[in-house]
Amino acid sequence: MLPTLQLTESDNKYWSSIPRLTDWLVNRLPKDSRVLEIGPGAAPFPRTDIFADWHNWGTIPEDRLVICDLSAEKLPFKDKEFDFVYCRHVIEDMYNPFSLCREMSRVAKAGFLETPSPIAEVCRGVDGGSPAWRGYCHHRYFVWVHANKLRFLTKYPMVEYLRFEDEQKILGIMKQGPAFWNTYHLWDGEIDVEYTQHETDYSILTDYGSVISKAMDESIAATQQFIDMVESQIVANPSP
Repeated sequence: MLPTLQLTESDNKYWSSIPRLTDWLVNRLPKDSRVLEIGPGAAPFPRTDIFADWHNWGTIPEDRLVICDLSAEKLPFKDKEFDFVYCRHVIEDMYNPFSLCREMSRVAKAGFLETPSPIAEVCRGVDGGSPAWRGYCHHRYFVWVHANKLRFLTKYPMVEYLRFEDEQKILGIMKQGPAFWNTYHLWDGEIDVEYTQHETDYSILTDYGSVISKAMDESIAATQQFIDMVESQIVANPSP
């Protein structure tokens, strides 16, 4: 029997970037900024100068695309060569996102990271075809922001067998719109990363559910703070 607390094919799915947020990011960049995008896929960031990806998806001109194994290789750029790096829905897929985070910090002065949020990874029916599994079936990590750190927690198969007291609330938030489907991290200087590890920071058999619940709460608070900041800046500095 399928779980009842899940999105269905009749629910809206918010997999794309948020146009209002994309416009805000573009408008805040100085015109002479040199911008790198990591993993553009089929929907490149419109302000990008150079793209880096592990595969040529046919959407980027070859003279602006650098092919690179993002999990294993160093980015083929000089230290702080770019003013800004944009990376959306990439690091949660990777077996080694920590190397890429270090490399983005090395080659860029600042940047923006976006991943699916912990509540998206807990809500069922999120992925294509609205399967009964939690979140996106192929993702390896929960990723969220707290205290200006980008935090990682391995998404173990055990998550499918956990129950959360606030699942109805999670479903309601996911149905509201796109904002809380994602984690947003605007960083300057370097990406401060923290990885919460089984046996070092918690015991998976007794604490995994509570660690995920805490991640969801912290993520919701950070996302609300980020959204409020973006909206206040849009109001204060409307586009011409």
